Amino acid sequence: LNLIIHNLESLLPNSRCIVLRSTGPVFSSGHDLTQLANSSPDTRHLIFSRSNSLMLLLATSSVPVIASVDGLATAAGCRLVAACHIALCTQNSEFATPGVNIGLFCSTAGVQVGRAVNRKLALDMLISG
Repeated sequence: LNLIIHNLESLLPNSRCIVLRSTGPVFSSGHDLTQLANSSPDTRHLIFSRSNSLMLLLATSSVPVIASVDGLATAAGCRLVAACHIALCTQNSEFATPGVNIGLFCSTAGVQVGRAVNRKLALDMLISG
């Protein structure tokens, strides 16, 4: 995340637009739950803090940030899409918060997803996966 944030911060002043896209079937799967489960509270705090910094950088960018989604975006990946100014999605695009199926509520995506789409639709996705 540090490298991504650094690269974005260096690109933004000289850019007219930033486009985020994936090269595979998954746009963004969010955090690695295995990594989080096996890490210390301090490490988890650092990971979520850097993730939050990235999302705020995108959401407050002075140039448009476009998510070009052609695949799966889950959990924090949903928040990544919602943090962008524009989301362009294909019919292959899917959005989910599957952590709720194992007892994890994805609050990180909740705020920005709730702002980007109808509140009731966002809540349905966030509590049902």
